[in-house]
Amino acid sequence: MKSIIKGKQGGMTDLFLLMILSVAIVFICGIFIFIGGKVTAQIHEKLDGQDNLAGGKNMTQIVENTMGKVNEAYQSLYWISVMLIVGMIVSIFIGSYLVTTKPIFFFPYIFILIIAVIVSVGISNAYEMVISDPTLASTFAGFTGANFIMLQLPIWICVIGFVGGIIMFARMGSKENQIYSGGYG
Repeated sequence: MKSIIKGKQGGMTDLFLLMILSVAIVFICGIFIFIGGKVTAQIHEKLDGQDNLAGGKNMTQIVENTMGKVNEAYQSLYWISVMLIVGMIVSIFIGSYLVTTKPIFFFPYIFILIIAVIVSVGISNAYEMVISDPTLASTFAGFTGANFIMLQLPIWICVIGFVGGIIMFARMGSKENQIYSGGYG
């Protein structure tokens, strides 16, 4: 455990990683769900009623047993995306606990937090424009939890940043910090 704590050098960029990875996760999951639905619809359109292609077997049933099952699996991406985002938030708090920092880094941390909140406003607005597009609106409507987080991203970043900072900087004078750094006072 000592080597893990000693090797941890910073946690100030975690908020930016949270924003970037959250957007990427939700968009990738949305693309999978959207494309899965479109492909299934196109396959049904082309193959339904053409039972002679499969040696007399029901093509509708074949499509449902293949692409239908894929689309059912993709439905779990709605909650998996939220769980990944929550996992990243928890990892920020754990990382903040494991970081040993000096008081001089408090002001740069606040400055980085302010920049992160400003950047998150733009990301949140861009996300809102994407999910309100009529083509994608039905796909992203199922991302209830992820939409809540992404549409309120500046508030989330502010709260996560302040809580992470409190965890990081409140630990500075603890006895545990002195034990891990080699001091026994």
